[in-house]
Amino acid sequence: MGISQPAMSAALSRLRRIFNDPLFIREAGAWGPTAKARELNLAFRPLLDRWRLESQPKSEFDPSTTRRVISIYASDYLQYAVMPKIVSALSEHAPGLVVRVVPAKLFHGLNMVETNHVELVLGHFPQPAPSLRARFLFEERSVCIVRTGHPCLKQRWGLDTFLAYPHADLAAHTRNFGQQIDDTLAAMDRTRQIGATLASYLACPFVVGSSNLIATLPFSVADGFKKISGTTLLEVPLALPLFNVSVYWHERYQKDQAHAWVRQLIGEILSR
Repeated sequence: MGISQPAMSAALSRLRRIFNDPLFIREAGAWGPTAKARELNLAFRPLLDRWRLESQPKSEFDPSTTRRVISIYASDYLQYAVMPKIVSALSEHAPGLVVRVVPAKLFHGLNMVETNHVELVLGHFPQPAPSLRARFLFEERSVCIVRTGHPCLKQRWGLDTFLAYPHADLAAHTRNFGQQIDDTLAAMDRTRQIGATLASYLACPFVVGSSNLIATLPFSVADGFKKISGTTLLEVPLALPLFNVSVYWHERYQKDQAHAWVRQLIGEILSR
């Protein structure tokens, strides 16, 4: 860090006096930050990131020679649907740029990019914070899936049949997908019975294929797994909006040349 141990200790002592907090404490044989230190890190991290960015020597970005790791937060649905295209394009145009995918967790979402744990987030988040920017990528329709041989296939398919059986709900990281279904039903004064709540889009076809559950999924997942999961696709008997996918990033990366190039590449290949 370019600072001696005595100078570091003196600086830490001043910070402890200023904030009236030890900032670091020893637990289980190791030093760790206090709650106050973590709070300060969240408050000052954007300023420090901006300072590092502005203090770096400016040079023309060359994707063919860059060496960098970029972290992307995505559900398994989006890893399946778009990461092959992204990685293929990067390997061709920027072979030294490595993608690190961080799997989605319930309710983490945009908080991951706000706290700088990742640089990009792929998904659908209706109300991003003012400090975040977004670019629309694509939209996809939803379909229902049932196991081949499901008793509903012998009935007239419609809303009543759709609601006559329990459903597999998806809570991969935001539950925005399932919430759209429930909100649409609520407006009709109808509800569905949940038989299982799953954290994985890609596991869903196999759960449905071995049960009498009904699930509503993005078309790409349902169609891609119908043969190996033994499922049949049906139209959704509801007027659901198309599922929109965007890429989100923090303002701190807006002027980062490498970051901007990656965003542009993702936008181009996924908007085709």
